[in-house]
Formats: sequence, structure tokens, C-alpha cells
Amino acid sequence: MTAPQVFVQIDEPFQASVDEAWLVAAARATLRACRQAEASLSILVLDDAAVQQYNRVYRQEDAPTDVLSFAAQEGASFAMEMPAELTTELAAELGDLLLAFPYASRKAQKYGHSLAAELQLLVVHGTLHLLGYDHDTQERHAAMWRKQAEILSTLTNADLSPRPS
Repeated sequence: MTAPQVFVQIDEPFQASVDEAWLVAAARATLRACRQAEASLSILVLDDAAVQQYNRVYRQEDAPTDVLSFAAQEGASFAMEMPAELTTELAAELGDLLLAFPYASRKAQKYGHSLAAELQLLVVHGTLHLLGYDHDTQERHAAMWRKQAEILSTLTNADLSPRPS
């Protein structure tokens, strides 16, 4: 079985604080738990202002947030306009996650857990959104939170090891 492909870009000011392995472990755990071993996604770690701008433009919410998920494809008409080989290849690309590092750092402090744990929570949450999970109704909220807790419980302390200096 092929490992899910996870591409990570961390803005320079945050590179010393974020270990790419934390993010990759969380994304791969989510993809495995949801039986999406052939899938790929990208994770970008940005500042609050950049994520707020995306939130304003794409969600019409002019407020900061911790994570945004952008699915690579929306709806069935996308696939109908392409050759089958290309559709299959693109179907494996789930989309992009944007993480606001300062926002996530503040949340970790507020809730008394590590930055690594907060970032992994955000990656699991965002990846579940890319896979179609949502929390817009009580039932869907409960299902998403159950799946999120299940995945987070599989991440070990080894996944959260500190980044070497």
C-alpha cells in the first residue's frame, strides 16, 4: 500500500517552531483511517492575516480562524468534463489546508496543550472536511467529532517529538 502524499509548506517565520513531521503524521493518520491511502493533500502554515484574507474572500467571513480547507474538486460536473485517466489522477488530490500559526499557538496556550497537539488537531479536522465530513447538523457534528477523536487517539508521542535545533 502506498503512503498518502502530504506536501507541506511552512512560512519562514514559523519554520523553527513547526516540525513538518507533526503535520504529515496527522494527515496520513486521517487518510488511513478514512481508507484514502492513494490520496494527497497540501498543508500551508501561514500567518493570521493571510488566513483571514482567505476566510474573507472564500467564506465571506472577515475574521481570523485557525484552519481552512479547500477541496480540489467540487461537485460531479467537474469530472464529466475531463478524460477518465485525468479524472482518476485528480480525484486523488483532495485539496489544501491552510493553518494560521499564531492563532493555533494561542489556542494551544489557552487550552493547555502542546503546539504539536493543536496543529495535529487542526490537520485532522481540516482533512476530515476535505473528505466530506462537516459539523453543520448535530448528527454530522457528532460523527465528525467521533472520527476526529478516534484518529487523534492513534497519534503517539513519537509523532509529537520536538523539532531538533
